[in-house]
Amino acid sequence: MAPYRQVWGKNFPPVVLQAAIGCAKKHSSYEVAKAGGIEAALILANDLINDEATKKISALIGNKKPLLIPVHAEEAISINRIPLAYAMVIAAKFNLNVELNIVQAAKVSRTGTDGFSRLAFPPPFSGKPSLDADYAIILDDTLTQGGTLANLKGYVAQFGIKTLVATTLTGKNYSSVLTLSADTLTNLRGKYNELEYWWVEFFGYGFDCLTESEARYILKSEKDADTIRNRIITERQKGFF
Repeated sequence: MAPYRQVWGKNFPPVVLQAAIGCAKKHSSYEVAKAGGIEAALILANDLINDEATKKISALIGNKKPLLIPVHAEEAISINRIPLAYAMVIAAKFNLNVELNIVQAAKVSRTGTDGFSRLAFPPPFSGKPSLDADYAIILDDTLTQGGTLANLKGYVAQFGIKTLVATTLTGKNYSSVLTLSADTLTNLRGKYNELEYWWVEFFGYGFDCLTESEARYILKSEKDADTIRNRIITERQKGFF
């Protein structure tokens, strides 16, 4: 199942982060929340939300009524309810609706120690929105390379829904800019031109749909094209579950 992705526009805002990476794991409710406890997840989300980040979201919403679409899955795929809880908290603050019909379509193994395991498993999504909407805010519990958010943004776009912003409870500030810069794309294609043909065939999208962090990770790896391709294939053999 190939994920949906879009070529990045120039005006997509940085991901709004509520807290620094690692803050959630230090919270007393984290383990229960990660294991599916919705009440614990709501406590966690409420405790991590800060006024500055919420004001950023408010400014981006303006007078629109976007649909809140969390990275959400059925229990057979994932029991993590933190993204859903975060969406519920934001929904209460702004009187918005949460969309539950769009779900992550496969469990993926992304527990590797480096970015290639994440590049190998871009989570696909399925389902149709149950509510009419022109705009969306997409939400997840944490941000690393931004691939999951890129896939969700691309998926909802096929229904004519424009994503206003992506937001996560925690994340790395240097990954918050998802939009791939022209310089990074030029450097990536200059170094790995032939790899992109394989990439399109394997993933269904080109380098211009990568996030800035994904592209930089490939460049900074200093690995040749064959090594990158073989590494991704090896990781993929661990499979979607």
